[in-house]
Amino acid sequence: MAVSIWRCIDMSLNKIHAEIIGQGKPVLFLPSADFTGNQGQQLADQLEEGYAVHLLDLPGLGQSDGIENSISVKKLAEWVKSYADAQRLERLSIIGHSLGGLAAISFALHNPEKIDKLILLDAGHKALGTFPVSEFGVLGLVLPFISLVHRFFPAPTNGRLAKLFRSPNDTRELLHRFCETHQTDPNQYIKQMFDNMPTISDAAINLYMLYYRTNLPKLTHELKVSTLLIWADFAGIDEKEAIRSQKAAEAMHNEHVLLKKVSGTHFVQFREDTHQYIAAYLKRNASYA
Repeated sequence: MAVSIWRCIDMSLNKIHAEIIGQGKPVLFLPSADFTGNQGQQLADQLEEGYAVHLLDLPGLGQSDGIENSISVKKLAEWVKSYADAQRLERLSIIGHSLGGLAAISFALHNPEKIDKLILLDAGHKALGTFPVSEFGVLGLVLPFISLVHRFFPAPTNGRLAKLFRSPNDTRELLHRFCETHQTDPNQYIKQMFDNMPTISDAAINLYMLYYRTNLPKLTHELKVSTLLIWADFAGIDEKEAIRSQKAAEAMHNEHVLLKKVSGTHFVQFREDTHQYIAAYLKRNASYA
């Protein structure tokens, strides 16, 4: 499949970086926190011909400029739209994992007419919670306080927090821990994901804070576009998270959202079942949901 690198300069002169794989119907992939768009490389390679998969770096992560000053769900939607408009994508499908799921949901809520299919990878059904240790590590224990300080002093808080997040200089130990935690082998795609870990910029903290403060299940309940939500069951790995995930899935009642469960943990994009669900869903018409 063809590969190209494309950089968008939007109206505010902010750069958005994307790698485009294949040719055909447009599919945008938005990654999770701490990683770049190439997190979706395996998904892009698994899709049959007929799709152009745009692997975007989120704002402030990788080679995309951050969204400075205040950020909101609407501004995040505008960020995605600026890329779609610059690429002249009238209608598209969008895949979002974790933090990328927030960006995908934001875009779908504010631009439903542009959405063909929305696919959420372990995103949108669960709220982060007050102390999101599983997502932010020990930093999650003090996030309520940090969030409060950030509201009043965003710039100095961003600078200090950026230094607290892990450095991508030596990723070998991070890769080992990732594979151990998520019970997966370090295939070429996972290795590539860690080889390309971005430095966390000050502006990225604005995005992290928005993610922490947003009630994702509430937004997902408001969706009116054809949506596939693939969620991880965590069974036999993290029983507390397994119970929380099951309850969240059972509480998700939206006629436009089709839920599919896969075994394993948060990074469902590396599961074969996920690849099959996505390929089938992209081929279906809206009535599938």
